[in-house]
Amino acid sequence: MISDRFRVVSLIARGGMGKVYRAEQAPLGRQIALKILNPNYQGDHDPEFHKRFYLEASICAKLTHPNTVTIFDYGRTDDDVYFIAMELLEGQTLHRALREEKRLEPERALHIARQVCRSLREAHGLGVIHRDLKPANIFLVKHGDESDFVKVLDFGLVKDLDSTGEDLTQTGLFMGSPKYMSPEQIRGDRVDARCDVYALGVILYEMLAGQVPFDRANSVNILMAHVHEEAPRLSEVAPEARIEPAIEEVVAKAMAKNPDERFESMDAMLVALKRVASANGLAVSRSGETTLSSEFAISGGSTGAYAVVTGAPIDGQSSSAPISAPSDPFAPPVSQEEPLPDSPFDDRAKRRKATLAVVGALGLAVAIGAALAISDEAEREVDGSGGTEVPVAPPPAPTPTPEATAAEPQPRTVRVDLRSEPPGAMVQVGERTFGPTPAQLEWSGEEAAEGREVTFRFQLEGHRDFTVTRTVYGDQLEVAVELEPIRPTKRSWVRRPNRPRETGGGDDDNSVSLMGYKAEPY
Repeated sequence: MISDRFRVVSLIARGGMGKVYRAEQAPLGRQIALKILNPNYQGDHDPEFHKRFYLEASICAKLTHPNTVTIFDYGRTDDDVYFIAMELLEGQTLHRALREEKRLEPERALHIARQVCRSLREAHGLGVIHRDLKPANIFLVKHGDESDFVKVLDFGLVKDLDSTGEDLTQTGLFMGSPKYMSPEQIRGDRVDARCDVYALGVILYEMLAGQVPFDRANSVNILMAHVHEEAPRLSEVAPEARIEPAIEEVVAKAMAKNPDERFESMDAMLVALKRVASANGLAVSRSGETTLSSEFAISGGSTGAYAVVTGAPIDGQSSSAPISAPSDPFAPPVSQEEPLPDSPFDDRAKRRKATLAVVGALGLAVAIGAALAISDEAEREVDGSGGTEVPVAPPPAPTPTPEATAAEPQPRTVRVDLRSEPPGAMVQVGERTFGPTPAQLEWSGEEAAEGREVTFRFQLEGHRDFTVTRTVYGDQLEVAVELEPIRPTKRSWVRRPNRPRETGGGDDDNSVSLMGYKAEPY
């Protein structure tokens, strides 16, 4: 048993610094992954390792996004065994998937990249950057009918942007994965969230091309290539993949040498990925992505996919509404989001954009011309005997019809799942109380507003209250907590002879310790 509550079942993986076990958390009976630091590892080459071990655990414990691995507990035992109890995942890493399949289809690659964006968007919002993003730290699990549900792992090299203390990963050691490191990280410059954008750009490049952009004989040459060399174009490295120019431009922008020329945030990159997927006929929403990855539905659809204009009128819209071709390959057929920030692509990219716009306009003109020809043909009757046109009476004057108006959008709804261990807790949200758990709620209107922060207070007799804050993303919000029982304080009563009461006497309140407080959490 580890820390009197984790029973080791079997070994999952091992490394130079520690091992990961399958374990059971008592008394819940929950299967977990237990990461244990090797007791024999003294950190001779990395004296700050133990601090970084706690840093990883404490930072990950703040993250609640479904695409990030969940941390249940962490600490140190009485015999100096360091551990992190985390979510047990069944599946494979992206590294193994690429090793077996070499490269992925664009739709699948973009789907995986979008989920990574969502995970790191939350981390960056909390002031945390990963700095070691690579395929080995992206885990693909099967969840229902979704076989590529992403879990981002191993925040062991994280940097807390809000911290004013020392940087524990800058102790003279070279840390990171050379094939995925940003130029500024290699140079030792100050890094921010855009170094994760660069790493994700490299990973997306590898998923599409089947190889990393820079693969040299040794790590030093790889690092120098990241700093000084331009990545080969995807169309040249993998012409058989037929990567769309717009997708290639997103990858190039993410991998820009200058951080100022990259996407400014994971949110901006996510917008671009969804736009190019929609513009190129790739599914923006796959099974499970909407509900599990908390991506809200666009245009009132239930699947979260974009509404694509194909020439037929959308319900609630006039068929005579003007149609315009997008001038930017990043723009979706029906724009529902903020415009993508201007991107400094090279001249070749700009010429490709102009070509795409011209081709799109020509295609649109052909479609409109065909529609007019069909409309003109419909106004004439043809004699079936010889195909000669027969004059017909002119139609009566059209009756004025009220101007078509767009249908009102359906109100946004969010399903809220409240669970506690043990069950039976009441949950207070503002001035309202729900429960007992497990309970399911359905919110709409302002309650379901995207980005709204909600504080839940779980209360169960005999247990300590537990308060947690969640942000509304997508059409499902899951809040699951583990409540800590209150253990009665054992006090011994000794009969003493009566004595006069002393003025100002009494128990010293400072001598009473708080229940559950860890005197030495580290």
